[in-house]
Amino acid sequence: MSKLDQKIENAANKIEVVANEAWKKRSFRIVSKSISATAEIRLMIGAAHLSEKGYKSAATCLFGLGAAGLVCDLLFNRK
Repeated sequence: MSKLDQKIENAANKIEVVANEAWKKRSFRIVSKSISATAEIRLMIGAAHLSEKGYKSAATCLFGLGAAGLVCDLLFNRK
């Protein structure tokens, strides 16, 4: 393994440790879930604006992605 690969692996391990520690805190979970839900809702709002301008296929794609993300957040991120 090269030095660059080892440095990348070490950095990834440090990020993982920090993220796991942060996820144990309720406030971090609330903030991260809120940001995720906000982004998904904004995708759906953006889809509405695109639909008004005539970009129906792009609007459908954006709305579907936003709705799928929101449903996944609600179903799978309960902790």
